[in-house]
Amino acid sequence: MPQALYQESAAVALHAPSRLSGYKWVPFVVWILAFAAIPVWNAVDPGNGWDAKVIVNAIHSLQAGHDPYADGMAIAKVFHDQLALHPLASPPYFYVYSPLTLPLLRLVGSLPPMLYIFGYWLIYAAGVLAQIWVGMQAAEPEERRYFAFLAPAAAFFPGLLQHDAVMSGNLAFILYGLIFLAALLGWRRGRWRWFYVAVLIASCFKAPYLSLLAIPVLSARRQWIPAGITGATGVALFGAQLWIWPSYFHNYLRALELIFSYDHGFGVGPAGLISCSLLNAGLPYAAGTIFYFFFAIMLFGLLLYLSRQFLAGEFSLERWIPVMITGVFLLSPRIQEYDVAPLALFMALILWRTVSSFTGAAWAIAFCSLFFVVANAVVIYINSFDIADYYWNHIECFLLVGTFAAGSWNLLWQTSLSRNQLRNPIHNPVDVVAILAD
Repeated sequence: MPQALYQESAAVALHAPSRLSGYKWVPFVVWILAFAAIPVWNAVDPGNGWDAKVIVNAIHSLQAGHDPYADGMAIAKVFHDQLALHPLASPPYFYVYSPLTLPLLRLVGSLPPMLYIFGYWLIYAAGVLAQIWVGMQAAEPEERRYFAFLAPAAAFFPGLLQHDAVMSGNLAFILYGLIFLAALLGWRRGRWRWFYVAVLIASCFKAPYLSLLAIPVLSARRQWIPAGITGATGVALFGAQLWIWPSYFHNYLRALELIFSYDHGFGVGPAGLISCSLLNAGLPYAAGTIFYFFFAIMLFGLLLYLSRQFLAGEFSLERWIPVMITGVFLLSPRIQEYDVAPLALFMALILWRTVSSFTGAAWAIAFCSLFFVVANAVVIYINSFDIADYYWNHIECFLLVGTFAAGSWNLLWQTSLSRNQLRNPIHNPVDVVAILAD
């Protein structure tokens, strides 16, 4: 398919109007209930916003002339030394964004606290809504009448599983909202410069965000060079911190190491779970890096193959986005619960499309609903004793990898069917009438 025609068809598809069923008012009621659930949740569990408090504590540490990484590590070590006395206590969270962010913290700290706290939560809410809105753009017109009912609940079910990640106030929700909006601009208009700016900004907080540079490479042609330049710039900025802030950078790396050795915060990715298993067995967890490189190479190879099929016009942009985004997130070396939060709608779309390929809409709705209810019933049950999210991480990893595999298989299968129909046109009039009737 010519590039101009591909971009035009993609833009028309993503701008397609949403058609709901007869109960157009129901999604609005669900949205109202979703917003109302937030203050109720805060009233029941006043300890929410733990990741946002980490940023505030880092600001206070800088204002006192301290090293926020050293302060955080001191608290973590005290907790670890007393863990035997309080085995069920939640571990403390401390600042682990790169030293590049410290000048920004000083600037924010010069503002009145009420101003930057209120401003942060306002931007945070916008980031959460932006993720959901972009996720809905990947739904086809006929699918939107179903997914309009699911969108309000997406933030509460990261990776399709119930979790309180959205209540944490983690900066990732803002960064992903910014990145997804910039990606939507690239998908619609073929302009990716703002996406590269967004990813570069995000990498100043955490370098692994650079893995998201695979999105334009897999979505459009002639993006290898700008993606490579952005990646090299991000790596250079990360390395420059060693010379600009040597003390901060040293403590920053030590703080990162404590997350793994103390809290076992390896995330929900396959490599992370293997590293966690190695550490629990008394082995060096760094050996999981070897598995990650092999896994990432094979995964990226599959994504490249599927991308060539997409650019050749074998399937639509709406069909490609959920599978591609899920695969790109799997490329990250550390996937946390707030990293899978933007994937809820994408994973639901993949599940829906895979099941509906074999059955009608009614049976697909029944199966997907049953699958969702059973998976979350199990999660709710294990939450009573799964304090460190150990079992939640394993279930989420299974869902994440399984959903991506199902979506990839479905794209290849649909492509194969289309090619077979082109090679073997139908000559039987009965078959032609049946197809036209469908």
